[in-house]
Order: sequence, then C-alpha cells, then structure tokens
Amino acid sequence: MNKTIIININSIVFHIEEDAYETLRSYMIEIKRHFSGSTDSGEILQDIENRIAEMFNERIHQGKKEVISMSDVKEVITQMGRVSDFETDDDAAAEPIAPADEPIREETRFAYLEKKLMRNPDDKVVGGVCSGLAYYFDIHVRWVRVLFVLFFLLGGSSVLLYVVLWAVMPLATSRADRMSMRGEEPNLQNFKKSFEEEIDPYRDDFSSAKTHLAKNSKAFGGALSDFFRLLGKGIALCMLIFCGMAIFGLLFVWVGFCTGILGYQDGMVFPPTEYLPKGHALIAITAGVLANAIPFIALFYIFLRIVFQTKPMNTYLSLSLWAGWIVSVITILFYIFWSLQDFKQSTVIKVDKPLAVQNVYHLSEKDIHVIEASMMDDGEKKYSLDGTSKLGSGYFRDNIDIKFQYLDSLEKPFIQYSYFAKGKTAALAAERASKINYLAKQTKGKILFDSHFVLPSKQSYREQSVSVVMFLPIGSKVTIDESLQYKVWDLPYLNCLNEYANLNSVKQTEWIMKKSGLSCAPAHVEQSKKEKNKGYEATDNDEEASDD
Repeated sequence: MNKTIIININSIVFHIEEDAYETLRSYMIEIKRHFSGSTDSGEILQDIENRIAEMFNERIHQGKKEVISMSDVKEVITQMGRVSDFETDDDAAAEPIAPADEPIREETRFAYLEKKLMRNPDDKVVGGVCSGLAYYFDIHVRWVRVLFVLFFLLGGSSVLLYVVLWAVMPLATSRADRMSMRGEEPNLQNFKKSFEEEIDPYRDDFSSAKTHLAKNSKAFGGALSDFFRLLGKGIALCMLIFCGMAIFGLLFVWVGFCTGILGYQDGMVFPPTEYLPKGHALIAITAGVLANAIPFIALFYIFLRIVFQTKPMNTYLSLSLWAGWIVSVITILFYIFWSLQDFKQSTVIKVDKPLAVQNVYHLSEKDIHVIEASMMDDGEKKYSLDGTSKLGSGYFRDNIDIKFQYLDSLEKPFIQYSYFAKGKTAALAAERASKINYLAKQTKGKILFDSHFVLPSKQSYREQSVSVVMFLPIGSKVTIDESLQYKVWDLPYLNCLNEYANLNSVKQTEWIMKKSGLSCAPAHVEQSKKEKNKGYEATDNDEEASDD
C-alpha cells in the first residue's frame, strides 16, 4: 500500500505516489536551477511542464490506471533527459566518435519524432499555413508559397484550400508544439537547443539595445508626459472658461426671469412660471437656476484646481452645494407635480350677444394699452378710461381667435363668445372661465375687439382663452382692419391682400359672407367684374341688332 499525493501540472490534476512525487520534484528543481539564468526561463519551464503533463496524461487510463507511479516518472525523465546530460562541455567531448567512413547522423545527437502538421506563428504571411506545410514536407517555404500563388492565378482554388487548412491545422503556440512541428523530440536537450537558436541572433545586441532603449524610453516618456500634461491643462482651461460663462449666463437668466415674473418687463418670461403665483414662481425659477448652476460651480472649481493647483474645496462648502442641489431638484419636481394637478379638468362657457344690423360691418382692434385723451376748452386733457380702467387689474392675454359663420338672410346677426379655462375640478375651471373679461363693442358703425383680455390680479393662468364667432346673414359685407389679421387666422388674409393693386395703401380688406364662409371681395374687383358684365351685355345687344 503506497501513499498518494494530488498535484496540478498545467491545470491538470494527477494522483501520484509519494516517492514518485519526490523524484519528480527533485527533477523539476534541477531544471529550474539550470534555466534560471535564461531571460526566457519562464516560457521554457512552462513548455517543459506542458510536455510532462502530456506524457503523464498518456499513461492514465480511467478505471485501469489512475495513479502516476515511480516507473512512470522514471520513464518520463528518461525521455525528457537530465540536465547533466548536456550541462558541461566535458560530457559532450565524452560522446562516442563515429568511424571515419561513417557519417555522423543528426539522430545520434537529437532524437527525432514523427512530424506534426501545424501552423507556424513565427514565419507567417497570413496564418502560417505555408510555413507549417514546408516543415512537414521538408521543403523551403518559398516554394510552398509560390505554388499557392500559382493555383490562385490559375483559378483561385488555392484560397479555399488555404482557408480549409487554416481551420484544420492547429497553431503551434508553445515551444513543444514548434518542436513537434519540426519533428524534434520535446526533451530537455532540444528545449535548450531551440532556445539557444532563438536567442543567438540577438544576444550580442541585448546589452546595448537595453541601454539605448532605456534612454529613448525615458526621453520619449518624458516628452509624451509633458505633451499630455499641456494638452490636459489646455482642455481644463477651456472648460474653466466655459463653466464660468455658463454660471454668468445662468445668473443673467435668473435676473431676467425674476424681473419678468415681477412685471418689470415682458420680453423675458419663462413660460412655465406663468402657471404659478408670483411668490411660488420666484421660488421655482430660483430652484431651476440653482439646479443647473451648482454642477457648473463644482466643475468650475475642479478645473480651477487643475489649472492653478489650488487647494481642495472646503468640506462644508462641498456638502452645502450638494445639499443645495438636492433641495433645488426636489423643489422643481414639487412645483411640476403641483402645477399638473391644476390642469385635470377644462370648461367652456358660451355667451351670445346680439349685433345691430349694418350695411357694412367694420371690424377693428382696440389696443387696450393705449389711453385715448381729448383736449377740453380750458386746455386740460380729458382721458377716456372707458374700457381701459382694467389696465392695472391683472394679467393681459392675447389668446383670442375670431371666426365667422353664415346665417339665413332673414336672421339677425349675433356674436358668440366661448371662454375656456382649466382647473383641478370642473367647478374651479368654470369659475376661472367666468372671470375672463372680454367683450367686443359696437359703436359708431364699428365693431371694436380689444387686443387682450384681462385676468384678475390673483387669478392664475390656466390656459385661459377666448374664441369669438360672428354669425352674419348671407350677403353681408365685412371690412377687416389689418390690426386683426392675426386673430382671424382661419381666413386667407394675406391672399386677399394680393387682390389689391397698391398694397402699401391698404389698411383693411373687404369680404362678403357666403355659404362657404367669408370670401374676399375688394370693391375695385367687384366694380371691374360689373363693368365686364356690362361690356358683355352691350356686345350681345350689338350682335343681335346686326342680325336683325
């Protein structure tokens, strides 16, 4: 009964007898000591271990023999050879000399095996197929390549053959594989011979090349490091300027939006803040600017450190920025969800108002921002505030559109107003719609539409709008002032302008109501049509008289 040990060679587990393990261990220590001075010792030892693992694996038979014995180890050592067989020149001189009439055969020095067909990675143009074939058939590789080129020129069949061989032939990855490809037995003597053949062309140049490479590497590394350092600082400086401009721009935007919310100007207003009361709108716009500015502030400080090597940011300051950014984001999300709740329901309130019958309905717009005044006898000015007293009462809106519908010629004209608003509930939406202040005025032969409708000062904007529909009998004539062209957007107003000869002098367009709706009908066009019709009638009369 023998004691066994489990060992791992080349990721393969073997069960080996204890005395055999000690013999194998001493053998490997001897090999490592011999090749330790070689620059390629790691690869040589790995190849030797791979070969030993292959030889052990050939001796294992599942169910019959599963343990490496002392005899197996001795056989492997005999095939691989010992270091002492080639370690000294004296041993080499002690080799038996062949008779003079008998040539020395290479087999007396190196054992040869049957060659293996493998791809050669050390001498390849594409995949090493030709070089592997040359070793296998013992011919020069150039002739194999010439044959492949000839077959390609004659019909291209060599391409398919090359691909098939590439797929079938394994790659000689290890030193043992390359030795098998050349037909050499993978033992210690051939391992050393293969290594010396590879290293001899470069041995003389190793020392000088190493010194030269070290100097060049140091110089190149220093230059490359300086280049990337300068490049990094240049990029950091550009980003520093960009972040500074972004912070300044956000500050400017915050001041502009705040003045717009407070009513000091209306040219710079952030639309979403129109849905919030003034106080809440100021908080929301401040949170939005901070949520965008704080990351730029952090980046600005980072790039400032890179460019000018400043100290790190104070811990309390960095935590304050982080907390401020989180609070800003939470505030924005709160106002978004809060505002969306107030847009769930919508309501429309319709109101009909009669119109006095006119030969021509003159439509014009009254700008409620303009206050009319008249001079009194004593030289004092009298301001007409009728209809404009609401100037300071709330928010102005121009969400107004005017449409036209036809009536039977005997029906009375009227105007229908549709007031639209949204709210959290239908009742709240109806309340907001009822507070929209907008009615047209029919006075002095004109129908005047205010330029804006006004919301109460405490009324929030919830998409309030006004839709006006004028119901006019068929045949009614309408003139529309140019100030209303953006409210009658469903009419081809610009096309109607083209009907006029002198566009610069046109201040209003003329229309006539038909079943299809308002149709452009300039007076001079109608007059020319009448004259043409009279001309046709006169011509017909003359022709009838001549026939008589």
